[in-house]
Amino acid sequence: MKINVLDLLYASIISLSILLICTFSDKNFFFYDDAQHNYLPYLQSAGKIWLKGEIPFMIKNTFISQNQVVDIDKAIFLPQNIFLSILAAKITSFTVVANIFAFINMFIMSFFALKIANAFSLSKKIGIIIAFLFCMNPVFLYFYLPSWWNVPAGQAWFVGALASILLLRKNFNLRYLILNIFTVLSLLGAAWPQSIMAYFVVATFFVFELLKNKEYKKMYIFFSISFGIILIGLNVYSEYILSLNLLNRDSRFGNFGNLFTPSFNHIFMTFNPVYYNFLSRFQGYLITYIPIGYSSIYILFLICFKKNFWNLLKDKNFKFLSYLVLFFAILSQLPSNFSQLRYNFRFLPYLSEILIIISLYGINKFELEFSKKRIQTFIGILMLSSLLSFFALEDNFWKVFRVNIIFLILSVSYLYSFIKNKKMDFLSSIVYTIFMLLLMLFVQKSVDGVLPFPNIKKEINRENYFSKTGYLLSLTNGREGVKENIEDLYSAQFLLYNIKAINGYSAIGSRKLEKSMDTYWSQHFFNEEKTVDKMSNRFNGVCYFDLFNIDSIVIYKEKLTEDMRNKIQSCGYSPREVKAKDVLFFNKPVRNIGNISYVSDGIKINKMLEDRNNIEKYSITSTKSGIIILSKPYWRGYRAYVNNKKVNISEEGGLLKLDNIPQNLNNANLEIKYFPVSWKITLWLGLIGIIEIFLVLRYLKKWRIGIN
Repeated sequence: MKINVLDLLYASIISLSILLICTFSDKNFFFYDDAQHNYLPYLQSAGKIWLKGEIPFMIKNTFISQNQVVDIDKAIFLPQNIFLSILAAKITSFTVVANIFAFINMFIMSFFALKIANAFSLSKKIGIIIAFLFCMNPVFLYFYLPSWWNVPAGQAWFVGALASILLLRKNFNLRYLILNIFTVLSLLGAAWPQSIMAYFVVATFFVFELLKNKEYKKMYIFFSISFGIILIGLNVYSEYILSLNLLNRDSRFGNFGNLFTPSFNHIFMTFNPVYYNFLSRFQGYLITYIPIGYSSIYILFLICFKKNFWNLLKDKNFKFLSYLVLFFAILSQLPSNFSQLRYNFRFLPYLSEILIIISLYGINKFELEFSKKRIQTFIGILMLSSLLSFFALEDNFWKVFRVNIIFLILSVSYLYSFIKNKKMDFLSSIVYTIFMLLLMLFVQKSVDGVLPFPNIKKEINRENYFSKTGYLLSLTNGREGVKENIEDLYSAQFLLYNIKAINGYSAIGSRKLEKSMDTYWSQHFFNEEKTVDKMSNRFNGVCYFDLFNIDSIVIYKEKLTEDMRNKIQSCGYSPREVKAKDVLFFNKPVRNIGNISYVSDGIKINKMLEDRNNIEKYSITSTKSGIIILSKPYWRGYRAYVNNKKVNISEEGGLLKLDNIPQNLNNANLEIKYFPVSWKITLWLGLIGIIEIFLVLRYLKKWRIGIN
C-alpha cells in the first residue's frame, strides 16, 4: 500500500511538471484542433446529461454524431470521461478543462509506467525516468493530448494493460489478474483501435511464452479471464458493429497520399529529440518540427556500450521485448488506410515505449563497456544524426543548428556523468530528460501550425441566433480567426454555447443522413450547393429543411447562387441581412411540437407530455391511419409505442419515421424511446463474463497448486 501511495505521488509530480512546462510554452498547449470543434463540445453536452441523472446515448442539440453509442470514439462510458464530462459541464474555462484532461491521462500513464519498472525489478528512480519519457512522447504530447482527445486515454490504458501483462510474467497471481481485468476493460472502454491492436500483440506473445514454457494452467486462466473481459467489453462496440451498414466510415486499404506515414529515418533517429524530417500532413508534404519517432538516448547507449550485445537475446525479458519492438516497427509501416486503422504513425508511441523499456532494462541489468572506440562511435552517431537533421531542413536553419549543438553538448556531458558514476545517476538523468523536452518545445512550442487552432471564446455573440425551437443549419463552414458570432462557428462548436444545430463532427458518418446533406472531412464541413439542393427536395410537398426542423440557415453570400437562393426561399425561408455583410441568414417560423416535424392527414399532435434525453412522449389524436416523421436521425435502437402497442419504425431521408399510426385515436399516448438494440443480448453476455471472471478468481487459490 505504501508503494502505491508513493507511486501516486510520483505520478502526480511527473504529470504536473510536464503540464506546467508545456503550458508555459503555450497557454493553450492542450487545446487545439479537434479538442475545440469535436471532443470538448460533446464531452460538455454529455456531462450536462449525466448531471440530470440520464445516460447520454443521444446528444439532442446536434444532428451529426447525435448517437454516442455508435460514435464510439467519444468513449462516454469510460469512468474518467464521465468524470471529465461532468467537470466540463461545470467549469466555464475551456483551457482549464483541457489541462485537467491532459493531467489525468498523463497521471494514468505515469502511474503504470512505474509499475512497469517494478515488473522488471528496476529501481523507483528508473521508473520515474520511464514515466517521464512516456509522457513526453512527441506524438502523445503534440497530437493526442492537445487535439485528438479520444486517443490519450487509449494510450494511457494500454500502458496499464502492458504493465499488467509484464507483472503477470513476473508473478502470476490474483492481484495482477485483477489489475489486468481493470486495465483491459478501461482500454476497451477507451475504444482506440490502435491500442486494442497493440494490446492484442502483447497478449499474444505472452500466451506464446506460456505455451513454450508449458505453463498450461496459467494459459487456461488467462484465456478464461480474457474471454470474460471480451464478453463485458462487447457492450461498447456492439451497437457500432450492428450499425456498420448505416455508417460511412472510410475503410479502404492503401497508401492514400501516404498521410502521416513515418519514414525509416524517423525510426532510426529515435534517440535524437531534435531530428526533423518531412511528413505528409493534411496541408501537404512538409517539414515537421516534431520528432515523431523519438524515444530516448538510452537505446543508443545500449547499442554502443553493451558488451556482447547479441548475448542479450539469451535473457527472456529482453527477448520478449525484442519481439514487441519488431512487431510495432512493422505496424508503424502499415498503409495509411488499413481498414479501421488510419495514419500508421499512431503506432510509433507503442514502439517508443517498448524501446524505452528495453533500453533502460538492458542498461541497468547488464554490464556496459566505455572503451575509447565505443565512445567515439557514440559521439559520431550523434553528430551524424544532427547533420542529417540539418540537411533535411528547408527553413529555420539557425534555430535547428543551435538546438542540435546544445543537444550534442548535453548528450556528451551526460555520457561523461555516466562514465564517471559507472551507472545511471538519477539527478543527471532527470535533468537531461527535462532538457530534451525543453529543446523540443524551443523548436516547436506547441502543435500550432501543424494542426489548426479554431480559437473559440468562452462566450459568443448571440445577436444572430434567430432559432427559436428548431435547428440552425450553418453552411459557412466557419470563419478563420477568433469565433465571435454565430456564423463564425462550425462543426460541433455550437454545442459549447447551447445552440441547436444540424452541424457536428462524426468520424464514422451516416449513409442515411447523406441522402439529405452533403458533407466532407468527418462531416464537419458542408458542400453548400449540394446540401441546399438535397434539402430543398420534398416529401409529400414538405421540404427536407422542414423535416429536419430547421428554422434558420446561414451562408456566405459569395457561395450563394441565384438557384440556391430560389430553392431556399421556395421552402418558405425569408432572407435577413445582419451586421456582417458577407453572410446572409434565412429564417422561417417553426411551430412544431417537440421533434415531430411531419404528420400525415388525419393525425394531430395535441401536446408533448415528456421530453427527456432518450424518451419522448406525446398526446396524439387520429381520424385515419398514417405516418409521423421526427426531426431525429434514424438508428436501430429506437422503439415507438402507441398506447403501449409497438409501432413500426423506418427512415425517410435519414430521419426517424413512424409507420402505420392507428386510426381513431383520442388523446392516445405516443412514446418514442432509444435504447441500444444490441444490448438486449450483450448485457446478458456481459453478466456471463462477470460471473465467469468471478468464478475463475474464486477458485484461483485452488488452481494455484503448481502454478508458481
